[in-house]
Amino acid sequence: MKIFKILLVIAVITTAFFACQKELKFPDTGVAYGTFKKDAGGDCLPVTVTGVFKVDSVLTNALFVDVQINANTPGNFDIRSDTVNGISFYKVGTVPFGVNTIRLYPSGKPIAAGTNTFTVKFGASTCSFDITTVGAGTPAATFNISGSPNACTGATIGGTYTEGVALLPANTLTIEVNVATVGTYTISAAATPANGFSFTGTGVFTTPGVQNVTLTGSGKPTTAGVSTFSVTNITNSCTYPITVLPASPTAATFSFDGGTGTCTNFLIAGVYTAGVATNSSNTVTLNVTVLTPGTYTITTPTVDGITFSKTGTFTAPGSATVVLTASNTPTNSGTFSFTMGGSGCSFTVPVVAPVNNDYFPLTNNSWWSYDMIGISGSNPATDTVYNLLIGTKSISGNTYSQMQESYAGAINDTTNYRKSINDYFQYGYADYYSAYIGFDDRIYANINFLKENATVGTSIPTQTFSGTYSDIPNGIIRTPMDIKYDFKITETNATVIINSVTYTNVIHVTNAVTLVIPAGSINDVSENDDYYYAKGVGLIKIVYTPTTLLTGANTITANIKHYKVF
Repeated sequence: MKIFKILLVIAVITTAFFACQKELKFPDTGVAYGTFKKDAGGDCLPVTVTGVFKVDSVLTNALFVDVQINANTPGNFDIRSDTVNGISFYKVGTVPFGVNTIRLYPSGKPIAAGTNTFTVKFGASTCSFDITTVGAGTPAATFNISGSPNACTGATIGGTYTEGVALLPANTLTIEVNVATVGTYTISAAATPANGFSFTGTGVFTTPGVQNVTLTGSGKPTTAGVSTFSVTNITNSCTYPITVLPASPTAATFSFDGGTGTCTNFLIAGVYTAGVATNSSNTVTLNVTVLTPGTYTITTPTVDGITFSKTGTFTAPGSATVVLTASNTPTNSGTFSFTMGGSGCSFTVPVVAPVNNDYFPLTNNSWWSYDMIGISGSNPATDTVYNLLIGTKSISGNTYSQMQESYAGAINDTTNYRKSINDYFQYGYADYYSAYIGFDDRIYANINFLKENATVGTSIPTQTFSGTYSDIPNGIIRTPMDIKYDFKITETNATVIINSVTYTNVIHVTNAVTLVIPAGSINDVSENDDYYYAKGVGLIKIVYTPTTLLTGANTITANIKHYKVF
């Protein structure tokens, strides 16, 4: 990164409730009362969107959104959303007491492509969900199903499956996928041999990476026992077993050990991190006393964005254990209490703050300071350069983190950075990484300067930028010039000591800067620069080394002094 230009330092571096509610009493009018299940931000939770919404397409009942309500009073309901982008959602019906999955169907015709937020209302309660509408030419996504070709990784089942009983909206199969390219998707799951029911999921992946997809069930199980389902997206598949209960099962009666106090010898498994989705390793084991064997469905309140649940069968009376699996994503760090059944025993779950493992962290309010060696007026004993992440900015459809760069206490410039999978980009001046010679005019560029998870010897594709160069004392005025960058991964997992602090997991990147000035018959490397990035810290050291092409120029070094990454 450029610390100065000519003899002026320009600045551098960066990288990167279940709340206790008073029970309301309503007159017996036949109208259902209750609340949506939602997170602290008001988003419906859980929510499942099924189907691909296309511009100007006629909407059918093959497209729907599943949300959940907690009915305090059973009865008739009429749930509707606002109208956005030409469409709205609705459902009327009757619900019993407790948690119910409601399937909302769309009406209207989408007007334009994009992502829109809809707000649905159930009495005085509201929650929101997003619908992505795509154009007719949107391609299919490419993705892998986790666990393929063996057992599905991180899959979870929703609802109870009983011989001869038709599936409900609560009957779902949630799987994990890794999306390579965004677009539409269709995923299906069927049993071998067939057992009268199946799962499907259609929709749009809007972001790449690992994520969960919920498939909705349909049909009616014909045979009790374990059915092995193949979940497939045509190119790959995984398997998941589903237990179908015998017809007319008996509901179990049981109590949680611990009464209304702390659950007896409860056991929390897995790591819970704010902002990181839970998976199958996140569980709680509870002790119960079974009075009557039979089926059970246990679901905790939603606290800090997460819920524990389990559906199964107790086969004998007496002492037993039940393992509930967590779902969704913790919102905040801290210790949170879950109470079983609203008046049963309680257990606590510790949620830790997220750990930033980027080599160039881009979290807001993170900052870094550096000393400088080799520039006139710099003092290695002071924090000469200070960089602070101050927010985000949208540029050409991409979201960048803005870094405010200061030199010797004065704000010098603001530069923009973003990460895309394993690559880091900077949007700013094209001559930013040429420390000694720059363009006359401000030419902007999107520069790929770092690649993580790459092997030693990996080269980032050469990047060339064109402009003009002036050296008035030597009679050179606006002469055409190209600057070419050749970034290369020289070391990985290195250890570097700076200002008596040892940094591990360091990536060492070199950059050969080539100047091409046809008028001066120059086409040569002007500097060989070294950048060091530590995992979870960011840029820790820069060394600018001029070649003989820049006779008389000094080697410049920037060393990290202090930092804070959020």
